Formats: sequence, structure tokens, C-alpha cells
Amino acid sequence: MQSKKDEVKQEIESAALKVFFQKGFSDAKMNDIADEIQISVGNIYTYFKNKKELFYSVVPPSLVDYLKNVLVENIRIDNQTFFDDVNNEKKSAIVQEQITILTQYSRQIVIIFEKNKGTVYSNAKNELIDLMIETKRPYIKDHYKRYEIGTEENMILLKIIANNVINMILDLLKHEMSADSRKRIFEALSLYWLYGLKSLNE
Repeated sequence: MQSKKDEVKQEIESAALKVFFQKGFSDAKMNDIADEIQISVGNIYTYFKNKKELFYSVVPPSLVDYLKNVLVENIRIDNQTFFDDVNNEKKSAIVQEQITILTQYSRQIVIIFEKNKGTVYSNAKNELIDLMIETKRPYIKDHYKRYEIGTEENMILLKIIANNVINMILDLLKHEMSADSRKRIFEALSLYWLYGLKSLNE
């Protein structure tokens, strides 16, 4: 009996994730979720007291913290190693972890950053951009051989780059494709980011 309840709960969560991904939290209705798996709305309320509880069950805050930690660690490694072969293994492990996250949580990530109206994630994108900039800040230099740019200008440049990185990830996640295709594209994007960030250190 318990296994049946667990199965129904998982079906509700799967349907909810699909609906939240398609419509966003504010526009999604419990009726939409019920219709997705042909059950009554009342049955959903047997497992979740309201839409918000169901939402945070499928898009938990712990996932946001995990995403931030992986991304910040990636930035640190990029700036500490500058393509140092000794650290390639560590860098590769971080990239693989990112690929795993993007594969397993693609819909949740899009919801967190783009379909978050009415949730605690409404400022998630700006918070992540600020975190990326703060992580990069200790590695900013006064002078660069490639260009002449002041500290204030550099911070604006970093904000633009961080915003573009997030947008590229979201664009990748919104495309329907196989896990292998997503992995290959993300690996190519990772090289693009890495070379771009390295140029800012010179």
C-alpha cells in the first residue's frame, strides 16, 4: 500500500515539474497538474497541502545551493590554474559534475531562473550573477596586457559575461535533445568560457 502511495506521489511530482516548466509557477494550476496524469485535484491535496508545497518539493532550495557551489568552484579552479595540466583532472571532474546537474535537473534549472514569479527564486538570476562576480573579484588585476580598462569598467564587463553565461546555459537546457548532445554542447561551451575568462586574467 505504501509503495502505491509513493508511486502516485512521484507521478504527481513528475506531472507538476512538466507543468511548472511549461507555464511557470504563477500560471500553473493544480487542475493542469491533475489533468496531466488523469487524477482528481483532491487526490493531489492528499499528498501536498497546496501548490507552493508541491512546487518546492520538485524545485527545492537545496538544488539552488548545489548549483551555486558547483559554479563557484568552477570559477575558482579556472582562475587558480590557468590551464595548469596538474589540475586538469580536478577541472574535468567539475565539468562532469556540471554536465550531470544539467542532465538531471534541466527543467528545474530553467524554472528557477526563468519561470519563478511568485516564488523565493524571483531574484535567483541576479543573486547568482553577483556571486559569480564576487568569486571572480579577487583575481582581478590593476593592469592587463590585452586592454586598458579600469576597475569599475571591469566589474560591468564581468556582469555582462556572467549574465551571458547563465543565458547560454538556459538556452541549452530549453532545447529538446539527447543527453549525449547536451553533454557535447556543454563541453564546447565550457571551453569557450574558460578561454574567455583566461583572457581576462592576462
